[in-house]
Amino acid sequence: MVVGRYTSHIAIIVVVAAAVALAGSSLTRPTVLSPTPEASGQTAPGPVTTGSDSASVFAEAGGGRLLSVALLQSYGASINQDVGVVTRQALLQTSRQADERRGIITYTVSAGDTIEGIAARFGILPTTIAWANKDVEDQPDLLSLGQILTILPVDGVYYTVQAEDTIDSIAKKFKAKPEDIRKSPLNNLGSGGNLLIGSRIVVPDGVKPFEAQVVANNQRSTASGQVIAPRAGAAPVAARGRFVWPTRGFISQGFWALHRALDIAAGIGTPIVASDNGVVEFAGWSTVGYGYLLIVNHGNGFKTYYAHNSQFFVGVGQAVRQGQTIAAMGSTGNSTGPHCHFEIRLNGVLVNPLVYLP
Repeated sequence: MVVGRYTSHIAIIVVVAAAVALAGSSLTRPTVLSPTPEASGQTAPGPVTTGSDSASVFAEAGGGRLLSVALLQSYGASINQDVGVVTRQALLQTSRQADERRGIITYTVSAGDTIEGIAARFGILPTTIAWANKDVEDQPDLLSLGQILTILPVDGVYYTVQAEDTIDSIAKKFKAKPEDIRKSPLNNLGSGGNLLIGSRIVVPDGVKPFEAQVVANNQRSTASGQVIAPRAGAAPVAARGRFVWPTRGFISQGFWALHRALDIAAGIGTPIVASDNGVVEFAGWSTVGYGYLLIVNHGNGFKTYYAHNSQFFVGVGQAVRQGQTIAAMGSTGNSTGPHCHFEIRLNGVLVNPLVYLP
């Protein structure tokens, strides 16, 4: 009886361990990264658009395996059958909290890092990191391996003093309290509160307004945002007005004040599908850090952005249907790992995709 009981327990443990191992292998984020043109200071490699009826080799910019489009399309068709395939990555906290630090420190970006994750590690808001690092503020999703970040011990803005600035004017600009700026030991202003032009000061609890990134649509798209004419023989299909998940994987970075998108991480080459019916408005290399970017105009005020791709399977002017494979996941542009940066814009305004996804 005892032997049988132990045997059954061991069998259960083995089954559970195997299940955990299989689940982990399907959601593990690769850490071996290929250098990207933007990260290395190079220009974009040649075109990566591939016709939907031919075999595909993923671009060197993103790496990947040799896969047939038919396989990708069959895989992509199953993406939205189970909403549970997209899971939220746990943000690991460490013992190093903000209240344990007295000064400003630096942090070196490593593989898999996100602003959201780094902020959680140090017990501050993601916006605080963005507002202390100009390159991050311009593109909070686009970190580079080895990038050095300034980390404040308190939430707020790290500001460079300009000519004619006063403590009161700075406080008003960032909606903060003048006395908090004067009293902060990080600023060493002394009793006189004298500001030195070009010096950087901490504005505790200061905030900045959000400005959406603008992509120059220079590939047969219109500046007015109207739906471009589809290719001959490819009649557009009316948008359903309901979106589906663009890929499978885990959410490595969520929607927050300066990152108004979802980052869905998986392996290089994972299929990405159109979230709704529409027409491809942009398909090319982005000069603002998105890497290889696809924009689908849905004709009803909505546009969806799919960034960091390793390859396209559609081109500008092509009508696409919801669930159709349009690209392959990559790590192009300023990216610390393979993922799809997914945005939904309504009349030009970035909205939270989780509000619209099933």
